[in-house]
Amino acid sequence: MTILRTFSTFSKSSGLNMSKEKSNAYFNGVNEDLRKDIPQVSGLVQGNLPFRYLGVPIKTTRLTTHDCSPLIDKLLNRIRGVGARKLSYAGRLVLVQSVLKTLHNYWAAMFILPNGIISKLESICTNFLWDGEVDYIRTPLVSWEKICKPKREGGLGLKNDVLWNKAAVGKLVWWIASNSDHLWVKWINHTYLKGLNWQTYSPSTNSSWSWRKICQTKEVFTDAYTQQLWKPQKGQEYTIAKGYGFIRQKQTDVPWVSQIWNRWSIPKHSFLVWVQQHNGLNTKDKLQKIGVNMDSICCICGQDREDNNHLFFSCQYSRQIIMEIGKWLGMNIPYQNLRDMER
Repeated sequence: MTILRTFSTFSKSSGLNMSKEKSNAYFNGVNEDLRKDIPQVSGLVQGNLPFRYLGVPIKTTRLTTHDCSPLIDKLLNRIRGVGARKLSYAGRLVLVQSVLKTLHNYWAAMFILPNGIISKLESICTNFLWDGEVDYIRTPLVSWEKICKPKREGGLGLKNDVLWNKAAVGKLVWWIASNSDHLWVKWINHTYLKGLNWQTYSPSTNSSWSWRKICQTKEVFTDAYTQQLWKPQKGQEYTIAKGYGFIRQKQTDVPWVSQIWNRWSIPKHSFLVWVQQHNGLNTKDKLQKIGVNMDSICCICGQDREDNNHLFFSCQYSRQIIMEIGKWLGMNIPYQNLRDMER
């Protein structure tokens, strides 16, 4: 009755009414008589777990691969709904960043996703990026590990799904650590913590799988809380992006990032140059190793072995083209500097 009075008060205040046809009652820890009385009094039909809310499954136990199948289906539908194979590498990269990764981020912000689902998501994104297909067809030109680095470190700026999911769960850890004014935090304090210190708390073996995972994630951010990187004050709160930056292994910035990624460059040209910087192009020496070509001699000059360095820097015709472009632009292009950028 308390819940019905609350709904009634809300309706009078907002002018919005609950749709009983679209609502269900769910029970846990109540006797059979109460299960029968509540639907009769409220007019609600008893529902069963799991159910779907805002497109995601709601259940009391850990998510399974089957539970996450709608996420995979949505990704596949987005890919098949566009002329993916007609897009350039750069076009498919934009689609992965703006559409496919957004779907994953939506789920990752609410659930601890199974490792099998995250591997499947990465596989779909990898195959789509390099060939416009869902299934594995060809070997990627550059590894997924390198792709998931920031551009300043030589990557394409995509997020590592495993680390992003941990950073998203880290938001729950932050809510508990800062005693945030959320109903869920109050329930955690009443059910699990019971006045114990959150920083030193360890879950019992009979705790739920999700709660144990949250506690494991807390250990990942122990140093951050010790250093007080995030504080409750406005502008210093925890965000998923900050958490991701903390747990990600940072690497040295590459010297050529501004030469490739800038507002004057055509995106598909920038992407191909980026592949070249990672020695990912299918030059004749690489094709010979996998048995596609019988020889590895440069087809332009016909003198030396065609590899990444020769094709762009050592070939006499490449040098001539670079110098002619410099004359056309009215620029003196130092050839040695280009070789240094390549290294």
